[in-house]
Amino acid sequence: MVEEGKRMLGGGYIRDSDPEYYCKDCETRWNRQTAIDKAYDGIIGVTAYVGGYFDGYYEVEIDFESRKLRWSPSFASDEEYYEKIIRQKTLDNFIAELKRMNVLDWKSRYIEPDVCDGTQWGLEIRRNGRNIQKSGSNKFPDEWHDFCRLIKKVSGKDFS
Repeated sequence: MVEEGKRMLGGGYIRDSDPEYYCKDCETRWNRQTAIDKAYDGIIGVTAYVGGYFDGYYEVEIDFESRKLRWSPSFASDEEYYEKIIRQKTLDNFIAELKRMNVLDWKSRYIEPDVCDGTQWGLEIRRNGRNIQKSGSNKFPDEWHDFCRLIKKVSGKDFS
């Protein structure tokens, strides 16, 4: 199978840094961590919202290329639209936290079927190419509170 190009031999010793994947077309080798880093490095922006019918909604949009953050409340809030430019170090920390929270691996939908009203949320991860959507109704990923704290830290505005 090696001679036919169907398999690639590794080495005599297995190390964490060894490639786990190989592309026959371009002969590139990579490991899982390299793939994860590349996926997060490919993010060009995020938009997230959270809220409920009676409490109103908050939406935050961060464009990674311009570093512009836009925070906006819905009609039910007394707060005003807010915009700022975030520092590159803040953006780098934001991306590192998204990676730590493993947001790219969150399920696409979190639904609590026994609750009619309550809190709805959504997250769009914009990438060069395919965007990724995550959302929920009264159910959240385990890291949701960490995510809300991160948005508040970066924006200076409440997000919960």
